[in-house]
Amino acid sequence: MNTPEFHRRRQKAVVFVGFLLFALILFLIQLWLFVMVLENILAGKTGMVIQASAFSFLLLGINIWMLAGVKRLMKMQ
Repeated sequence: MNTPEFHRRRQKAVVFVGFLLFALILFLIQLWLFVMVLENILAGKTGMVIQASAFSFLLLGINIWMLAGVKRLMKMQ
């Protein structure tokens, strides 16, 4: 059971779980940004819409980059 294949698979699982947890944190930050912007729009303040949307697009880019990393990880079998 201590074959290199076993250790490689185990390491891939740890990396995948790490990616998943980081993606969850990024999703929660995006959800918080969305709610915050909606509350400000309803209050009549539109000053932070551009900054929040830019940061949200940055988080989207990070998520896409991580998805590409997971796809590369799955190809390495």
